[in-house]
Amino acid sequence: MMEHLAELRFSHLVVGVTDMDRALEFYRGLLGMDVVFDQTLSGESFDHALGGGDGNQGRAIGGLIGGVMLELLSLGTESRPTKRSFVGNQNISLSVTDLDDTDRRVQDAGYQPDHAPFEIAGVRMFFVKDPDGTAVEFIEFPGAARTSEELHRGP
Repeated sequence: MMEHLAELRFSHLVVGVTDMDRALEFYRGLLGMDVVFDQTLSGESFDHALGGGDGNQGRAIGGLIGGVMLELLSLGTESRPTKRSFVGNQNISLSVTDLDDTDRRVQDAGYQPDHAPFEIAGVRMFFVKDPDGTAVEFIEFPGAARTSEELHRGP
């Protein structure tokens, strides 16, 4: 049996976006992202990270949402197609204490949830898409739980 990697700590989540300004309206405006950095990316190392050809250019803005570092990555129109897909992340989940109020505030901000809030196994949730179609889940756990770990292991 293989030994697991020790001393791991979550670093960040990357979400690819097509229009950084439009994405910031959603992530900073609606979700309250606390921007930590904003940088332009290019060069050989960036090309390697994308798995694509030479000459890629991008912009990354990283910030905190709910205590997690989220990095928005825009490749812009100058980048070449990459060899690897950015497929894999299914949604970003944000825990709230009042799902109905959150639903109202999301709609008041001009975003339309996919469905009205619904419940699965005692957990209430709804989803809304960011401007590029990435699903953002707002979730309300029962009792004092604020995360899925707390739901299953206790707060």
